[in-house]
Formats: sequence, structure tokens, C-alpha cells
Amino acid sequence: MNSNNNNNNDSSSEDDMQVYETLTKLPPANELLPRKLTIDIDVKSLYPLKSLPQFCKTYVPFLEESTHRNCAISETPVGDDNRTLLDYYDENKQNLVFKRFDQLDLGKRTSNDRTYFATLIANFKKTQPRVFFRGEALFDQKLTSCASDQIQFDSNFESGNLFCAFKKSENVYDLIIQNDINTRGNTQWFFFSVTGAKAGQTIQFNLLNHLKNGSLFNEGLQPAVYSIKDNQLSGTEWCRDGFNISYFKSQFMKEYPLSLKKKYYQLRFHYTFKHNDDKVFFAHSYPYTYTNLLEYLNTQLDDQERNQHLSRKVLCTTLGGNTCEVLTITSNSLQRRAYRKGVVFLARQHPGEPQGSYVMQGIIDFLTSNNPQAEYLRQNCIFKLFPMMNPDGVINGNYRCGLEGSDLNRRWKKPNKYLHPSVYYAKKYVKGFSKERQIILVIDLHGHSRKQSSFVYGCAYSSQVKTIERVFALLMAKLNPFMDYPSCTFRIENSKDKTARIQLWRELKINWVYTYECSFYGQQKKHYQIKDYLNCGVSICNALSQIVKDTSKEFTNQANVPDIQQQILEELGKMPQTDDLDNGSDSSQSEAELSDDELVQLFQPKTYSTKQKNYLKQQEFNSKKKPLPVNPKSTLNSQKASILQESPSKNSEQKPPMSSQKPKNTLYRIQAPQRLKQIEQAKQPDPPLMVDKSVQTDDWMYRQWLIQMGKMKKQQEFLSVTPTRNIYKSSSQSVTRFIVKNSSTKNDRGRIDSISLVSSGLQNKLSKYQLSNKFPLVNSGK
Repeated sequence: MNSNNNNNNDSSSEDDMQVYETLTKLPPANELLPRKLTIDIDVKSLYPLKSLPQFCKTYVPFLEESTHRNCAISETPVGDDNRTLLDYYDENKQNLVFKRFDQLDLGKRTSNDRTYFATLIANFKKTQPRVFFRGEALFDQKLTSCASDQIQFDSNFESGNLFCAFKKSENVYDLIIQNDINTRGNTQWFFFSVTGAKAGQTIQFNLLNHLKNGSLFNEGLQPAVYSIKDNQLSGTEWCRDGFNISYFKSQFMKEYPLSLKKKYYQLRFHYTFKHNDDKVFFAHSYPYTYTNLLEYLNTQLDDQERNQHLSRKVLCTTLGGNTCEVLTITSNSLQRRAYRKGVVFLARQHPGEPQGSYVMQGIIDFLTSNNPQAEYLRQNCIFKLFPMMNPDGVINGNYRCGLEGSDLNRRWKKPNKYLHPSVYYAKKYVKGFSKERQIILVIDLHGHSRKQSSFVYGCAYSSQVKTIERVFALLMAKLNPFMDYPSCTFRIENSKDKTARIQLWRELKINWVYTYECSFYGQQKKHYQIKDYLNCGVSICNALSQIVKDTSKEFTNQANVPDIQQQILEELGKMPQTDDLDNGSDSSQSEAELSDDELVQLFQPKTYSTKQKNYLKQQEFNSKKKPLPVNPKSTLNSQKASILQESPSKNSEQKPPMSSQKPKNTLYRIQAPQRLKQIEQAKQPDPPLMVDKSVQTDDWMYRQWLIQMGKMKKQQEFLSVTPTRNIYKSSSQSVTRFIVKNSSTKNDRGRIDSISLVSSGLQNKLSKYQLSNKFPLVNSGK
């Protein structure tokens, strides 16, 4: 490995051990029995939420090949105009049938007319965070739907995110998804409910503001559907349903700068309701909420057989006040305890990817079972599991970010203790765990919205196929029928440099660190069921048991068993070389995140970075500093003083500036009147930047600030330039010499051969008469 990678460590080993001993010290075997945490099933959202029906209790398979009914689709022509969602609201506000916050004025505009339509801003400067929508506080808003003649929408529940709905025509509704909190976008996840439809009624849903330019909905993916009546009558859980599904470019421009000409993307699908007075939920994938996790963990701890191997602790408290937990699974036996390997699993860094939670649940179910393979793993490994890294985003219906508006999986290089507590403490935890025992495997569980099957992203410096980093990936693919090894990639990309995968691989020097991706769709045009995601977790454990047996031969009587790793390496050597290109990357949409300077307005000073603190100090200094009148003579004198103060070498001392009472010389006459005028203009203070508070989340303000800072920097550089054309320095032990040359061919016009400053003390003693006699001016008669 490269030695340069060691520079990424952002904390001392003593700090790591201190945090690790405080939070995660592994208890002795007789104290490993878990204690059920006295935590009520209480989710903390930025606004009141309604309770959801009991999801994910049973997993009933559904009909894989659904009937695709034909229904006429009224195509909407895509125009070339610059219409935004605000323009759409002005045209259709009389057809509004639902808005998440009842008292909002959705048509409120600002001077620049580019306000983001569905953006909520959470201000955490106070103890109780307050939510704002275009400058209007939402803390006391009512969460009631608008009156409707028939169809009623709702998203005021955990993980719901429908912002508003419009009745376009009979049985046709346009829906707008709420942006991730403290961002301007990341709208891909959706979760809402519909009531009031009649049996046999077909409704067309148009989701207008998706962000990504590609989706599996064009390849056969169907929305996830849950019917209350179906569940009561036949016990049916979540299934895939809907027909006439299409995903295409919307006619509405993003509220980013209109010069970029970027448009939203629209999802269109039809659904036929089966029962009268039914409540049907629609989602991007099978939801797995924070409440589901707490209920599941309590169920595990209530099981007398499973809770012998499971320990549950609170890692930290999130920005929204929810608990991020860490689980420990191992055997209570003291036999070979010191030789056990470490294994780490993480899930739900991206809240809109619930597949990770189902895979994690499959892992926990297997490791706490009485399966012989599970018992073998518990005796040879200690498992650390982080089942939900971003509970705030899951609760509030975000797709990719937490409440601070940033992608947690892009914060692992230098996480902020206050803004990204789950990442900060999880990284400290894992680094402390690595000092206690050898970690052989780290897997971060995710979902993928553009590719089918399941696969991994790995790390490798070499592009060769036969590398140790690919061994476990190929072994997983052999034991997992839902995994496609040719879709795996092993690269170190700059855009993913701050992810958990790359940072843990670099800092802890672990070969097998993977991001495990499960498709939102399935494999070979067939949908994954919930049980398939659970089986993916079981397959990971089966592959791990093979590797553990392979590395533990010295402690068992299996010396004659063939080396599994060597067999995999030989098989890899026979495979053709690949370029490891990921054509369907789910990389972060950075344009949707707020800038650092916008985040400064929303959080306590303890959360600021050094750059943000310096920015605030500079602003405070500029506000207190009063502009002084510009004097051309003083400007020239100060410029000459700055020239004489420059130090030519590290060894030479800095010389004091010459007094303004000293006689003029040719050095000043090189200054042109035009340059003097430019300096006077540069000294004039710029008018203050006026910004409407209601658009403080708009990137327009950030661009204006960048422009202003660029102007200030140019002014400083302009004033620091010397008034001569060509100047270079020569130095000796005791003499500093500035030699100024003119590019003119004449030898006696505007040129000083040399100016020698013997020492700073001697310069102060020279009188005005001595200076004038010792350095006669050239062309002094002009």
C-alpha cells in the first residue's frame, strides 16, 4: 500500500482508545447478557407524526409476474420554456387537494423568483430546532390535509415525504415530493397514502420532481404497495404493483440557476384500487422505519435463546434527539476468546435505501440462531453491527441526507462531532475495536436505484483481477444466487474518497472493506421480495464462515483441508481483465446540498469548521472597520514602504519603511496617473450585499458572496504589486540590494543602478541631506 494514505488519520491513537474505552469496552463473558433498554417506541421528528400500521410482521410472497393492464396515457408535451414548480402552482393552485403543512402559502415568492418549492430549512441554533419554509416558521403548523371531494392524500407519518398534490383531471393527480431537509433536492424516495377511492377505480399518479436522470422504473420496476384491506382479509404485506409505468424528463425546470437549463424527471404510474374505503400506501421500496428497528431489537431481546448472544448499547444521540445504537454478537464462552476476529456491519447511512436494513436483519437473525454455522462464527468472531446510522433521515422521509443536509457517507474522512455524531462515534468505535483485535471484514449495506442484482464496491490499488481484495467478493457471489460478480467494481475514485469504505480501508489497512449494494428492482427483470433481501444477509454470513475456517486451521484439526483463498485466487487468475467501470453510479448530488456558509446560519458555533469561523471573524471585522478617505500621496508612500519591507531571504532581516518626509526619487515617477486612478477606485468600499432573508437557502447568495470575495482578493493583489516593471532581489550576508531595471534601450532614463541598504539602524541615522548627496537622482531636472 501507499505510504501517503497514512496522512488521512485525523485523530490520535490516545483519543481513539479513550473514546473506545468509554463507549465500547467489551464486557466479560458473565456480563454479556443483554439488558433491554428502557427506550419507548418514540420517534422524534421535526414535526408531529402519525403512527403507521404494523408493517413487516410477516413476509408473504406475492405474485411475481403482475398483470400489466393497458390504459391510455395522456402524454404531456415537454416544453422548452423556463417554467418552475412555482409557476405550476400559480396555474393550478385552485386544484390543490393536499399540502403537508396546512397553513403554508406555497405561492410565496421572493425578489429573485427562484425559491425552491419544497425545501424545509431546520434551524438548530436553539435547543428546540425550528423548521422554516421560505422564512416562515412551521413549528406550530397544523398537519391536516386539504378538503377533497373524494381522494385524500397523506404523508404525515414516519418516513413519509409527499409535500403537496394537485388534481389535474378526473383520476389524474400531480404529486410533488418534499426535498431532503436542509437541501434543495435529493428527491427520489417517495412514501404516501391514498384513501377514498372506489373498488375498480384506476388513478394515474404523476410525481413531478425526481432528481436522477435514470431509473429502473423504465426497465420494469413497480412501486411498492400496501393495502390495509388486503392485509386484514388475506394477510398480504408489501407487494409490487402498478402498470403503465414510465420515467422521463419533466417539463419543469429545477430552481437552480436557470442558465444551467436542468430539468426535473417525472415518474408516472397507474394503479387500480381493489376495495372500497381502503387505505393504500405507495413507496419507492419496502419501507423499514426506525420504529420497525426498535420493535425488532426488542423482540430479539425478549427471545430467551437469541438474547444470550446479543448485546445492545447506545452509541450516541443524533442531531434530532434519536439514539444510534450498536450491537455486539459473539459467544459467551471464554474458549479462544482472545483469538476471535473482528467483523463490522453498517446500514442505512442513506435513509431512502431500506434494503440495507433488511439485509442487516437477515444477518442478525442468522447470527443469533442455533444454526451450527452461526455457532461456529460466534465462537471465532466478535460482530459489531450499526443497524441504522441515520435515524433522523429515516424518520423525516429523507432520501440521502441527515438533518444537517449532508450525505453521511461522504463525511468519514473528518466527521464533525456535533453535525455527524453517528459517523464520528462509529469511526472512533471501529478504530478502537481494531486496536483490540484483528478486523477481517467491514461491509456497508446500501441500495442501488439504477442497476439490477446485488454487487459490491471494493478497494484495490492494482487493476489486476487476481488480488486479495476480490477474494471475499467472489466467494460471496458463489454462495449468493442474488449477487452478480461481473457488476462488482474495485476502484479508488476521487468522488468517493470520503466514504466509509475507502477511509476505513486506508486507515485500518483492512483488505476486505466493501459497500454492498442491493437493487431496488431485482434480478433478471424479477422483483426482489423482502425474504430475498434477508437471504442476502444469510449468504454473507455463510461466505464468512468459509473464510474463518480457512484462517483458523492452526486452532482446529483441518490442516488437510484445501486453502479456500488460494482456490479463489486461482479462479480469479483465469478470469478476463475488466476495466472496473461503474456506469450506473449512485454518487451524491452535490448541487442539492447547502454550502458551508449557508450552514453557518443554521447551527451552533460549536459545529463550525475552522474555515467557517474565519469567515465569521472576517465578516465581523469588516462590519466594524470604517472606510478611510484615500490620499494618493499616502497610497504611494505605503506602496514604497511595502516594497522596502519585503524580505529577500529567510536569513536577512526585515527593514523598516522609509518615512513619508523623505525626498522623491525616480522610483515614484514610474507610477502612472492611470494606475493612481485605479488605486483610488479600488480603495472605495463596495456597496453592502442586500439579500432577502427568505432566500437564504438559495445558492444565488453563495455565488454573490464568492464574487465579492474574489473582487476583494483581486484588489489586495492589485495593491500589493510593486510600482516597477521588472524587479529582482539580490542578497548577501549583510547587504540587501534592490535592483530596478527599465526595459527601455536608453541607459540614463528612469533607471536606478542600485539602492544599497547596509542595515536598518544605519538607514534611520541617514539624514535627508546625506541621502540626497549619496543617491543623486537621475533626470532630476524633469
